[in-house]
Amino acid sequence: MTALPRHRREVHRNMSADNKAIGARLRAAREEPPYWTRGDLARLLRRAAAPGELEHVAHVKSLIDMIKQWEAGAWLPGPRYRPLYARVLKTTEDELFGSPHAQPPMPADDRSVAAEEVELLDLAAHAGATDLAAGTLDLLDTVVDRLCRDYPTVSPEVLSRRGKAHLSYVLHLLNSRTTLAEHRELLVRSGWLSVLLACTLYDAGDKTGAEILRSTARRLGEQAGHGEIVGWSWEIAAWFALVERRYDEVVEYSEAGIQHAGASNAAVQLTLQAGRGYARMGDRRAIDALRVGRAIMDQLPRPGHPEHHFVFDHDKYEFYCSTIYTMLGENDAAEEHAREVIVQSRRPDDSVRWPMRYAMVNLDLGLVAGRRGDLESAVRHGQAALGPARRSGDLLPRANELRSRLEDRYPRERRVAEFAEQLRDEGRELPPDEGGLALL
Repeated sequence: MTALPRHRREVHRNMSADNKAIGARLRAAREEPPYWTRGDLARLLRRAAAPGELEHVAHVKSLIDMIKQWEAGAWLPGPRYRPLYARVLKTTEDELFGSPHAQPPMPADDRSVAAEEVELLDLAAHAGATDLAAGTLDLLDTVVDRLCRDYPTVSPEVLSRRGKAHLSYVLHLLNSRTTLAEHRELLVRSGWLSVLLACTLYDAGDKTGAEILRSTARRLGEQAGHGEIVGWSWEIAAWFALVERRYDEVVEYSEAGIQHAGASNAAVQLTLQAGRGYARMGDRRAIDALRVGRAIMDQLPRPGHPEHHFVFDHDKYEFYCSTIYTMLGENDAAEEHAREVIVQSRRPDDSVRWPMRYAMVNLDLGLVAGRRGDLESAVRHGQAALGPARRSGDLLPRANELRSRLEDRYPRERRVAEFAEQLRDEGRELPPDEGGLALL
């Protein structure tokens, strides 16, 4: 057992019989029915503290040590803890600590000061203590990285279950005893898990849960002082607005996120997300956004794991070009970039590496084909978009947009009816688009 510090030895040598008597009284009160362990009492003392008091009360493990010393008569609780004791035991401070003979050589004021000093020394001794096992943060890094890299291919339902379990665990760790540095690192990991869950829940159709996690991510990022997490929380809000056709808010939210993101992966995607908002409104500033986004991206190193959802791999730029040019009605440029994404998405064995990008650019190609009067190609690309099992939350809204355009231009064509039936089988057909994309 570690030797007591010198100040503790001095207190032990000088403790009085009255201190021991009061300590015995405290122990007896604790052991009366319903009988509390020291851990029970420590938690009750913390619970009895008012909101403004709690930050000055020791954590449970420190309190257990202090209760042990108080009950042994090593010293008495000071002014910070005496009211808490009285509240928990439903009595008065005088009844618990009011012995006129307690510590007679020391005036009351000096006794309070000494008790406070001992408590502060005890808190200081625990300031560097932590409940985190060695390597916990590194293991959490591995878990968060794996989940983010699984985003392109693992179903959102499965990722959501896994992400929720890990977020619950990290939030539990935030309530344990940690150093300030460890606390911030746990906030950061909670923030990354929250932005990921916001995406997976939205993909799975849980819009309310997605918004709750997105807002949580922003708060965690702000508490941790982590600008990129805050930036991603705004980017996700912009994405939600894009899917839900609130195009002015896409630009507004993207620009809000850029204020926090610095020169980061989030900044690239925020800039290009603003570009999509502009393109939906027919605003040529979308082209400027492509140029600025490319300039930021070129400052960043190529990621070692481009499948990580929160890194902006250079191939993804082609995907944004395809979508933005499609939205602007620039068919030739849209087709060029879309076909490049198709090539990037195919592995040598012909499996699809980027299923969500593959699906979305097929919708771009379907819209371009429809504008050009090539109905067969338009339907074929629309059906190809529905092939991959891993789907983004904006796939079906855009697929129904293609269906609406084709129905407007080809109202009696059997192939259009077949595509519409296929979408109805998905069980999530949405209302026709109210505008925003150049008409076929």
